[in-house]
Amino acid sequence: MRWWPWGKTERRDSGGDFSDAVLRLIEATAAGTAANTTSTAAVEAAAGALSRAFAGAEVIGPGWVRDAVTPSVLGQIGRDLVRNGDSMHVLRMDRMGRVRLIAASSWHWEGNHDPDSWTVRVTAYGPSTSTTWNLPAASVVFVRWGSSPGQTYTGTAPSSWAGTTARLQAEIERSLADEAGGPLAQLLPIPQDPGEGVEDDTDPLADLRADIQAARGAARLVETTAGGWGDGRVAAPQRDWAARRLGPQPPAEVVKLANDSFDRMLAACGYSPALVSLADGTSQRESLRRWHLGTVLPLARMLEHELTAKLETDVSLRFDQYGSDLVSRAQTVDKLVRAGVALPTALEAVGLDSE
Repeated sequence: MRWWPWGKTERRDSGGDFSDAVLRLIEATAAGTAANTTSTAAVEAAAGALSRAFAGAEVIGPGWVRDAVTPSVLGQIGRDLVRNGDSMHVLRMDRMGRVRLIAASSWHWEGNHDPDSWTVRVTAYGPSTSTTWNLPAASVVFVRWGSSPGQTYTGTAPSSWAGTTARLQAEIERSLADEAGGPLAQLLPIPQDPGEGVEDDTDPLADLRADIQAARGAARLVETTAGGWGDGRVAAPQRDWAARRLGPQPPAEVVKLANDSFDRMLAACGYSPALVSLADGTSQRESLRRWHLGTVLPLARMLEHELTAKLETDVSLRFDQYGSDLVSRAQTVDKLVRAGVALPTALEAVGLDSE
């Protein structure tokens, strides 16, 4: 195969730019200056759905191809496409002579406008060491969600194409997370509070504190505060034991905006919001069909083309046809057969092979 044994290999301790990037992200997050546009539920819902759809595909090809293109490899590619916009796996042979696809952690392309001239410096990270190869393009499986004409060698994620929407969703989600992360308590106004750290034998509220801490939803009888605990009504609260809640209270408009931005981000990732909502079964089945036909299959065709070119043998992916609206297709096949069309031709006409 033309991708073997090309390529120079380097090994080094894990770290460097990768560790620095992770450290910078942690520092930015701790400082509250980073709202990660890929850390939202919408992006994960779309990435997880595509990852599981790819992982569930049946690989059609020689046995050594099925051994190399495993469900974990397919699942990683599906997740990478949504989250990162591209996915790269290095083609290598192990000591047993088996082909393996190794997930790349980072890479850098070089070459001119002709993809055949491209070379890539690609690094894969392990628990304690990293491995770097300098390889021709034929030695890697590289798939992109989409790219601009000026950077065909770089994939762009949907969260980058729809960057404004992604930022809106990330910021509103972070606002709600900050709101929910605030203090939560029930405040009880009393005439006086000796404060924390007072000995129990001198704290008149010691028994009350203990009862409240151990209540766990049970009813407790407390003394009225109307008498100000012996100091008269002038020292009493205006209302007797009126608890005040301190906790998250996001405005309804903010919650609605979060829901709306969630739906828009899902749509940008090619995933229907109806699939994660309380929509009726008919709507969900139609949404599943559209997602399967409009997102999963086109991306799978791109992956099939790349695998076929790089592995130098025909490779295809077969998916469960539940999402293809089999009822309507079966009715179409029935009508075609009744009209005299041969069954294989009728199956091919609706996109189903003769098997």
